[in-house]
Amino acid sequence: MEEMDYRGNIELMLCKRANEQRIPIYGNLELTPLCNMNCDMCFVRLSPQEMHRQGRLRSGEEWIAMAREIARAGTLFVLLTGGEPLLHPDFREIYLALKKMAMILTINTNGTLIDEEWADFFARHKPRRINITLYGKDEATYDRLCHYPDGYRRARNAVRLLMERHVDVKINGSITPGNFDELDELCGIAEETNTAWKFDTYMYPAAKERPAGFDRQARLSPQQAAAAWVRVMQRKEKEHFLREAARMLALGHAPAGEAVPSPVKCRAGKSYFMINWQGKLRPCVLMAEPQTDAFEKGFAHAWEEITDRVSRIQLNARCSACTMREVCEPCVASAYWETGAFDGVPEYRCQYTREILRLLEDACEKAEEGNG
Repeated sequence: MEEMDYRGNIELMLCKRANEQRIPIYGNLELTPLCNMNCDMCFVRLSPQEMHRQGRLRSGEEWIAMAREIARAGTLFVLLTGGEPLLHPDFREIYLALKKMAMILTINTNGTLIDEEWADFFARHKPRRINITLYGKDEATYDRLCHYPDGYRRARNAVRLLMERHVDVKINGSITPGNFDELDELCGIAEETNTAWKFDTYMYPAAKERPAGFDRQARLSPQQAAAAWVRVMQRKEKEHFLREAARMLALGHAPAGEAVPSPVKCRAGKSYFMINWQGKLRPCVLMAEPQTDAFEKGFAHAWEEITDRVSRIQLNARCSACTMREVCEPCVASAYWETGAFDGVPEYRCQYTREILRLLEDACEKAEEGNG
């Protein structure tokens, strides 16, 4: 599920209360599955031909009408995404209409389409933040991983143009076999921009609407993914790394819990939702089920249906009892895509979490030996 960057205790309190009261305060609108890149690990992107076989894009008028419905239901924070959302022919009209509704907007983009004109537009109508995904350290990686050889230059240029105009930017990324060896260089590039950044190392094996199944070779082994996660943490935390490692180790060795099925832990289907390009309302961006048609039924009725169906989902009892549960944070989407069932045990994630804890423990022990 897409994380929200809380800005202050008031936002945190609002979202916590929304979760308790089942108010859909945060929405992810997937405007289009189309993208000018074709990344090996993407579970969303469709070609125009594939899209037309499955449906049609919702028009700007339809999205704006839906935005009025979600606003009445209590939505305040909206993430506009895709595919590449800037490819939607009515993106600017949709964006400006949501701004007029006082929604707080964030955009996910690969950045390659952002030129002077787009940068000027966002400078005039500032979003909360623009998240730009960085896939590699140079054009060769973009060519190999994303099949878009000019992507690196364009993405770096987008970051520069937006920051020159004081538009808040965050660099995101996914670590895969195609860029694993570039991890330190990617972190260095992100650090040089002097902006917020985050690199994910756990990849969901989701297929979703794509006609081809997920290529499991497009993600790292659990051990490699864990090593990448720890390395990213070392770069981000720096002098606070050992303190953060000790905190996580304490969480990761919790007393065994009660082995009973447990409800969904996160905000999916409680205060968070996504509507895909076809108009299907889902609990989060990573879940294809449960779903219902928000445009056909109306958002209020569709949201009521989704919250009810999510409330009946149960996670595996083993996850409730696991001593790593506070670090792993059992995810219903992960369980489903790893095993084919909401109550399955995602062994890949188990191995990933176990290896993270082992590596953190090794790092702490080496630090103690060095100080001894």
